[in-house]
Amino acid sequence: MRWLAVLALVLVSAFWGGHSVIGKITEQQMSPLALTVWRFTFGGLLYLPLWYRLIRSKVWTWKLFWQVAFTGLLWAVLYPLFYYKALVYLSPVQGLLLINTSPLFVILLSRLILKERIHAMQLIGILLAFGGIVWMTVGQWGHATSLLGITLTLIASLSFAGYTVSSRALTKLSLYDLLAAISLWGAIDSWIIALVSGKENQVWHALGHLNQAGWLELLYIVLIVNTIAYVLYLYGLRRLSTPVSSALTFYPQALFAALLQWVWFGDVPSETVVVSAVFILGGVLLMNLRFKRRGNFQ
Repeated sequence: MRWLAVLALVLVSAFWGGHSVIGKITEQQMSPLALTVWRFTFGGLLYLPLWYRLIRSKVWTWKLFWQVAFTGLLWAVLYPLFYYKALVYLSPVQGLLLINTSPLFVILLSRLILKERIHAMQLIGILLAFGGIVWMTVGQWGHATSLLGITLTLIASLSFAGYTVSSRALTKLSLYDLLAAISLWGAIDSWIIALVSGKENQVWHALGHLNQAGWLELLYIVLIVNTIAYVLYLYGLRRLSTPVSSALTFYPQALFAALLQWVWFGDVPSETVVVSAVFILGGVLLMNLRFKRRGNFQ
């Protein structure tokens, strides 16, 4: 059962690894705000059959209501909005590498808020995988970067870490009810931002300017990144510790992105990527090894 959760999170990492490239391409036709609004509007509509049951549920309290609202704000507004905006100033690889700081934020937040402990071997694995990210960052940082882009990405990283910790605490809702609730809140919040900023017409007209490739890119983001991947992510999150779930999801993304670029664009992975792969995959392995009292692995 544990390895099934690991497999789910590795699939999420693969799906999200391609997200930075697809998102960067989609922004050639849509603004970050329009992309965020339609991503979560269409994503929320996919859960339409669950809304009636969700609204009629007896588990709702004012505390749970505001917890869900806050979680939806982190996931569906702050994280994607800052991340998509950062991609305007950074390359997909730079943005992806920086967003991999999220598991470290998760460790801090889960310790402070959820009082979760992390095993020594898991901590070593997380730090080893993060070392691979640092190594790849040094190798990829071959041209000038934007301080604004870096700042925006780190805010997005912190927002996703907050979502991860907050969603884990929402155990009163089932997996699908939670996704339906925060997707609905995300759609509402993003439209409010569009209205307050006076850009609702720009958001509406964005769909009309999409070509066939743009619709396929948006479909990938809505169906794969925003729906299937998050079902798998919450499945793994409820079966593994928060720091390990976050690390398994985020750290391998750079490898999948490099593989995608190799297959799609013919960009052969550099020696830096190969060395980073050893660190990252080795760290992922250590995260999933536990010691018994007699010193054996389980």
